[in-house]
Amino acid sequence: MKLREIFRFEFLYQVQRVRTWLYFAILFVVAWRLVITSGGDPGSGHALATSPYDIAIDTVICNLLWVLLASAVAGSAASRDVQTLMDPLVYTTPISNADYVAGRFLAAFALNALILLMVPAGMLLAVLLQGAEPGTLGPFRPASYLSAYFIQALPTAFAVSAIQFSLAALNRRAVMSYVGSVFLVIFVSIIGGVVINLLQRPTLGRLLDPIGYITVIGVLSKTWTPIEKNTLLIGLQGWMLANRILWIGIGLAVLALTHRRFRHVR
Repeated sequence: MKLREIFRFEFLYQVQRVRTWLYFAILFVVAWRLVITSGGDPGSGHALATSPYDIAIDTVICNLLWVLLASAVAGSAASRDVQTLMDPLVYTTPISNADYVAGRFLAAFALNALILLMVPAGMLLAVLLQGAEPGTLGPFRPASYLSAYFIQALPTAFAVSAIQFSLAALNRRAVMSYVGSVFLVIFVSIIGGVVINLLQRPTLGRLLDPIGYITVIGVLSKTWTPIEKNTLLIGLQGWMLANRILWIGIGLAVLALTHRRFRHVR
């Protein structure tokens, strides 16, 4: 059984589960509601709902929800064989650790990437169906949605999925993926907030933020002017690119450690 077959089996198994479609629906509805309820003040200079800043805020809020919601995707991919006592049977097939770990992880990551795609889809549908005046919503800029997804959401999905998957795989318990999610959301976020607000090291604090919640809502909301919020794409700044590179590197390092230490039998 090669990597491609492992990937295909895992992806199809999880995409057929009811909970997976529930994740799709929840993120789509939440993103849609965030745009609908954001309101708008055309005279404020801040075009709500379609400005790059507001799209970035809605994205990180949904990313935060996804981290807590969909950890079962990576956790199940990593530990299901052990929990269902299928690992002895898997061991009888000629599967290398590299194929097994990579196939299972890539399936979980691909599914999580599709789940997070519901965020820009929900926002776009809300904008199209609102029927508001263009001056209230602001100009439609596809780059705002593309940067939010490819620079904010996807690197987060990769790094977080890698951590969730590795914790569940090495401990052979799906619940450990939830532990990793709570750690990332609470502990790392608290550390980032302390570094930014108490130690006055905003650059370091931004690097420690895996989801972008502290950076976008806690920092940019206070430091950017309405014109900057309305025009600047979040994701093209050096600190954001450095953050993304750092967390992708952390994800790759965690996966390399998992490959080294994991054995798909007990």
